[in-house]
Amino acid sequence: MTAAELVHHLRRQRYRVGQEIWLQDDIEASLRFLQITFEREARMTARDRIDFLVAGGIGIEAKTRCPPRQIFRQLERYAEQDAIASLILITGTAMGLPEAVKGKPLFLVSTGRASL
Repeated sequence: MTAAELVHHLRRQRYRVGQEIWLQDDIEASLRFLQITFEREARMTARDRIDFLVAGGIGIEAKTRCPPRQIFRQLERYAEQDAIASLILITGTAMGLPEAVKGKPLFLVSTGRASL
């Protein structure tokens, strides 16, 4: 499954957003339903763990309450890793994102939009 195909599916889901762990659990349930191979809390560096590393190098990061600048810096660090081919951010935080970060495709799944 490509990142764009996965994003299409993830945008159609409803997410609990009261706590980040709930959001992560809902994402995991979606990945399991799709029978996609993934690692949760995948260690990227001594400092960084991405919420999900999906087969094919798709990184998924979930954020419920976090300043946009901090989120983007984290995505930049992940994009520097060879294991990452593309990134998906799932958040309710209103923010604009470029189409790519460090040359790797970047997708946004809005939890607010998904619940409409």
